[in-house]
Amino acid sequence: MVEEDEILYREFRHGQVAYGFKWNVSNHRRLGHETGDLASLYAHLETIHRNIVPEKPFVDPLYTRASRLKLSMRSRKEKTYLRRKLEKSKSITTCPTDDIVEKVREYHRARNDTTYQADHAILKEFIKNDPATIAIEVPVWSDSYRLTGHVDVIRFVDGHIQVCDYKPGSLETVTRRFIDALPQVAAYGEMVTLHLSHTLRSALEAPLLPEVKCCIFDTHASWHFDAKLFVQLSVMGAISDI
Repeated sequence: MVEEDEILYREFRHGQVAYGFKWNVSNHRRLGHETGDLASLYAHLETIHRNIVPEKPFVDPLYTRASRLKLSMRSRKEKTYLRRKLEKSKSITTCPTDDIVEKVREYHRARNDTTYQADHAILKEFIKNDPATIAIEVPVWSDSYRLTGHVDVIRFVDGHIQVCDYKPGSLETVTRRFIDALPQVAAYGEMVTLHLSHTLRSALEAPLLPEVKCCIFDTHASWHFDAKLFVQLSVMGAISDI
């Protein structure tokens, strides 16, 4: 566990909701912050902590919250077909257990929460106790897509930035909850990619395009996919309201 003063905090009030952005600078520096995608992320999070975040996207009615994005197909049969197609092409990988699932289970046990469906307050455990977690409740926006949102957790895993969204619920509803969340979380990944690509990447010895992965998780399972899935779903016409 790190000391509290190593975690920077800023509250953003977007709409009627207050979001508590937290950045574990100690973790970030330990993981790396001078070159590559981690350096781009460091530069970007610095601007957020300094409150260099545009207000317009979060109040303009012409912008859509990523959490409101839906799949264009409505029936369970169509969604099942899409999931199997994405799994077959390895565009998504489903895991019954992995690092992030084990951690959120551990945090539930530490709280004696036997429901294993705690609300988003449990994300604070990641910023305090998970050495791979860099930030939580990170605002994201895109003028080109006219989208906004707040990323639950940003981690650095297996050499890449990981954009994670926590979707608690019962074991029986995992597939339904996760498939419905694909447009939202893929949009988060795309927006983070755009933010990082706008930093001075050549000066940071970073490749031209960031490598950003996405993860939807709860205490039962996790789904993993590339941030490029957002463009893929858009081209397929699989996302409504975009």
